[in-house]
Amino acid sequence: MPEVVEAKVVFIYSNPEKLMRSLTSVKRLSLCLSASMLQHNIGFYQLVHLELCGCRPKWWDLLTWMLESSPKLQVLKLNKCEERCYRFIKPIEGCWRQPSSVPKCLLLHLNTFEWKYYNRRQEEKKLVAYILENTRHLKIAAFTAWKLKELWKLKELVSLPRASSSCQLLFD
Repeated sequence: MPEVVEAKVVFIYSNPEKLMRSLTSVKRLSLCLSASMLQHNIGFYQLVHLELCGCRPKWWDLLTWMLESSPKLQVLKLNKCEERCYRFIKPIEGCWRQPSSVPKCLLLHLNTFEWKYYNRRQEEKKLVAYILENTRHLKIAAFTAWKLKELWKLKELVSLPRASSSCQLLFD
């Protein structure tokens, strides 16, 4: 489907690879699926905007794979795909594995990073630290607390090192 520009993909069944292969030319993509559902040899060379839902098992592995597979990515949003989903957002279980080398999109293109319902767990902090430390052209990193009463706790992110001197941290 070389004409498709934008796609929203939510998978419940176990083999989405055929559809994903047909979406390699999209520029905007919204995903809600498990990384275990995909083979890791699909490239998204036109993708500039990615929204990834954090309510599926192993969503963090999908994030790592998408960063590695999307060299032109400019906007990354981690959120929920449905209003009811926020209750089911899974923390990163086990250890988040950073890419073996810094993805090209972080070095050259990513300028916006948003994380809605960020809940400050240790592995999530590691992921945020990695993004901030390695994204050279990041202009905005915006975070929304999982619980509104914990918004003030997001301020700890201010002390994390950033590769981009022009990066603004926003808290909502």
